[in-house]
Amino acid sequence: MKANNCGHEWIVSLTQQEEESDLDTSLVQVIYDLLEVKNFAIYINKHFDAQIAAQLINKNTTLEQLSAEESLRLVEKLNENKVRITKQSDKVITYIPAYHFGKVIGVIIIETDEELPDRVTMLAVHILNIYANHLSLLYKSRQDPLTELLNRQTFDKKVMEIVSGNGFLEPRSDSKDTRNWYLAIIDIDHFKNVNDNFGHVIGDEVILLVAQLLKNNFRLEDYVFRYGGEEFAVLFQVNSEQECNIALDRLRTNISQYMFPQVGHLTISIGFLELKNMDTVSSIVNQADLALYHSKNTGRNKVTPYSDLDVSEEVTTDNSIELF
Repeated sequence: MKANNCGHEWIVSLTQQEEESDLDTSLVQVIYDLLEVKNFAIYINKHFDAQIAAQLINKNTTLEQLSAEESLRLVEKLNENKVRITKQSDKVITYIPAYHFGKVIGVIIIETDEELPDRVTMLAVHILNIYANHLSLLYKSRQDPLTELLNRQTFDKKVMEIVSGNGFLEPRSDSKDTRNWYLAIIDIDHFKNVNDNFGHVIGDEVILLVAQLLKNNFRLEDYVFRYGGEEFAVLFQVNSEQECNIALDRLRTNISQYMFPQVGHLTISIGFLELKNMDTVSSIVNQADLALYHSKNTGRNKVTPYSDLDVSEEVTTDNSIELF
């Protein structure tokens, strides 16, 4: 282990990071410096949700990668134990959990010839606690304070990560098919009337309930955002545009059938497109917005794919459309 004044420099390296990817890179380097071995794998649950499997963050590990089910089972076992040590053939396998407020959100699996010194193990536990706390702060900074959905700033970053292929173009772990990424922009129809007739407190309650319905209609690993005001955005993977349309129409139906307290029934309009080419976020959003406007301008309570539009014609918006 390299001398480091009890890990002070490593802690500084972790806590100065402002991006999740940089924090992960810093953790991998710190653990490598601490252990001075390459045979380790770091699995972290970035969603802080026990139903979602922890994901491997050091892809170049020499250890065999765990499946999503194996990762879930391992983390569940570690809830009952702290550091676990097992022996396989002539190797020692050490499992060091990452805790956040008493809950395990991940683990480092380390393969060595001999057991790690207690000081190294305890320092690794301390470093993981620092990492988990800083990861939580970054996670909360990405959330909209009202709905706890992801916020607009995070949306811009995720779209660019997807179209640039930086880690988010990989197929879902439970899918044998190659899935494509889609962006949907969703707007509550006539929301201004809700605020005007019932007040902003009820308006906020409607937004909260729509946000919950959105989360319930998508997978835990999909990205659901409050884009602004009564607009939402979703980034998710499906096999085809037809499958995407079906999923979004199911969402539209579920919300139209929901009875909102005091307000009654509401509807939503949706525009969507497949993320195919490297483009600016503003250009991608503009295309989804054009599809959304088409849904609004042709009666609302509709789902429109961007591919259905005649983009050679100017798409105008009705002055009655309330964007915010």
